[in-house]
Amino acid sequence: MATAAITRNLVRNLASPSTRGRKFSITDDKLAGFRLTVARSGRIDFYQRYTDRRRRRREVHIGRYGVITVDQARKEAERLKAQIALGGDPAGDTERARAVPTFAAFVADRLIPHLRDTIRSHAGYEAILRLRLVPAFGRLHLDEIAVTHVAAFRRKLIADGLANASVNRHLAVLRRALNLALRWELFAGRNPAQSPGMLREEPRELFLTDAHLRALMMALAAEADQAAAGAIALLALTGARKAEILGARWEHVDPDRRLLTVPLSKSGRRRHVVLSDAALAVLRLQPRARGQAFVFPSARRPGRAIEGVRAAWARAKAAAGLPAETRLHDLRHTFASVCVNGGVPLYDVSKLLGHATQATTTRYAHLRHDRLLDASNAVGTIATGNGGAT
Repeated sequence: MATAAITRNLVRNLASPSTRGRKFSITDDKLAGFRLTVARSGRIDFYQRYTDRRRRRREVHIGRYGVITVDQARKEAERLKAQIALGGDPAGDTERARAVPTFAAFVADRLIPHLRDTIRSHAGYEAILRLRLVPAFGRLHLDEIAVTHVAAFRRKLIADGLANASVNRHLAVLRRALNLALRWELFAGRNPAQSPGMLREEPRELFLTDAHLRALMMALAAEADQAAAGAIALLALTGARKAEILGARWEHVDPDRRLLTVPLSKSGRRRHVVLSDAALAVLRLQPRARGQAFVFPSARRPGRAIEGVRAAWARAKAAAGLPAETRLHDLRHTFASVCVNGGVPLYDVSKLLGHATQATTTRYAHLRHDRLLDASNAVGTIATGNGGAT
């Protein structure tokens, strides 16, 4: 390796056609570590060499002659030497930056496998990631995602007409994804989605009346698909989650103890669904063929559970005259409402629904207006002595 003063004249001469076909390097005789290389093609590149804190020989590529000048290369080499003297490691910084994956690679290689291993309802997360988050952030490296990107994504969700709750769910998935990336030390810094500007959500309160419930049970009794009808009836009578009922197995039904065991609930724990007299009556109506494991078997796939109840639910809902916006999950809301209005303590309702905490149950609990009015009138009676008259 030759040593010489790396000057404009030297580099100009090296760039002449006479040097083509030769490969060599020159180290500057004044600025330690500053050097250039000449490729056989005639390309000239500038570098700065140094020894890091672990006594390893490192090198930083400064730039290519023609893109930068000799003076600019020397000035950058001096800046790098000062940075190194203060404990910096520019080559290591470059390697770490290159190691930061893109958001798309992070989702495919790390996040989705993690979700599948740890969350039973991972399909919903995967859909949000695949349909919106990866298209919006996929090409950005994790350390390139900024608060402005998150704000732009939020504005687009709103412009696309998503409900506030749906916007918030997308932002929450993004926040969790980046929190996991930080925890796994895939990039350094802070989470740009930590405070994404969640929108105000109006609670959706749709609870069936007593008349609606009776009409629904009558409609289900007349439904052609009795397997689906039985599953829907059991949802209304137990407050269980759809997956818990559709996947129910006969081996987990204990009529003597009046329990349906769910080996693995949404919370990741075993839980028991209490079976009322009406719920047991629904189960007794279900045919149990030899070797049939599922309470509600699939008519199209022998040996499998029923795939869904969408068609039967739509027919029963129409026949019962339920509000058009009624969802199957509103049966769970209604079950909680009936229990609370019947005087069942919130703790007991929480256990019936399989909630890990009572705080979750309060979202489902709903007191009818007539009960609230009776309570208000009771106070009036005590205060005035005449039923509220002044």
